Amino acid sequence: MTRWLILICLLCVFLVTLFIAYANGELVELDYLVGSVQVHLSSALLGAAIVGWLLGLVSAFMAMFRLKRQSRRLERSLREAEAEIRNLRSVPFKNER
Repeated sequence: MTRWLILICLLCVFLVTLFIAYANGELVELDYLVGSVQVHLSSALLGAAIVGWLLGLVSAFMAMFRLKRQSRRLERSLREAEAEIRNLRSVPFKNER
């Protein structure tokens, strides 16, 4: 049931995207640093969406790697603390009476 719901939602998104692309078919001039080019508005929007998606992926991967590095550092610190506790437990207690 969930697969059908997801498939229907994806189909709806695809149809809406096609309608928007058809409605925005006029040419626009895209200026960049070394020149300019005329492209369809829908192509420019698609390109901007893809670039934004890629930048989001890069930032998410950077955050994931930072969190993994921090997790490894904390796990190493935990292992060292547990080893120190084991060593302290093996030291005989000196009674001062």
